[in-house]
Amino acid sequence: MKKILSTLILVLFVSSAQSATPLVEASWLKQNLDQKNIKVIEISSQFVGGSYDNFKAGHIPGSVYLDHIGDKLISTQKGVIGQLPIKKELENLFSNLGVKNTDHVVISYLGVNSLDFGSAARLYWSLKTAGHDNVSILNGGLKAWKQEGYQLATGEHQITPSQFKVTFNDKYVASYKDVRDAKRKRNNLALIDARPKAFFVGEKKHPKISRAGTIPTAVNLEEGSIVTANTKVKSADEIKALFVKSNPQGKDGYISFCNTGWFASTVWFALSEIAGVENVKLYDGSLAHWTLNPKNEVINGQS
Repeated sequence: MKKILSTLILVLFVSSAQSATPLVEASWLKQNLDQKNIKVIEISSQFVGGSYDNFKAGHIPGSVYLDHIGDKLISTQKGVIGQLPIKKELENLFSNLGVKNTDHVVISYLGVNSLDFGSAARLYWSLKTAGHDNVSILNGGLKAWKQEGYQLATGEHQITPSQFKVTFNDKYVASYKDVRDAKRKRNNLALIDARPKAFFVGEKKHPKISRAGTIPTAVNLEEGSIVTANTKVKSADEIKALFVKSNPQGKDGYISFCNTGWFASTVWFALSEIAGVENVKLYDGSLAHWTLNPKNEVINGQS
């Protein structure tokens, strides 16, 4: 009898893990917030007006806070910013947030702009790459929660550290070789520049990027076009239309990139997780990595 019960529990857990949808609405989270395996992480940074002090002033009950920049969701490796941390660093990060491998992680963001959503998308991608598939983003973030009139908690987050284990999954990770071969049209992968148009055509440059412009053969699909004015993600059909309009010439897959892998996370999430486009990868070092090598060509994109 005990064996049968154990098997049933395992089946139910596996079913629950597989049923996590990329997006959940505030109403769903309200109904499920008291479940033991629900772990809500609010992510923001100073770049979108976020801080731990603001979190303490009002947050989703039971949620914990993560600073996109200060809490090492991204790392600098060999002089390149915006990199996915190594295994031990990721395990420490998620363990210190109290995330268990059995948790359904729900990621919340402030709901102020597309860059803000990009933080949530980057955390989602990082968890998936760390082997944690049971993850969702709260559509509209904290703003949507407030608009529904749901209760806020105040004060410090309460964290019981866990022992999160990383099992890397490189399914969604584009290597430098992948990008180089895509640029040379050798692997049937298309490059998609997720930055605002001014960066793509070379009119603006990120301070950490040595040269303005984009990688040859890349098309432009702006991350800002992915979310609505209310910072919710557009529908699958709307995203597919944007994707087709950008005209990426890939037969076997697509690589999203930007300056440091932040904007690119939004486009990766939209295409891979919402629109169902197959074999979409993220080049997390993006142009910060590409332009380190002076031999790597950069051109002004064509609008």
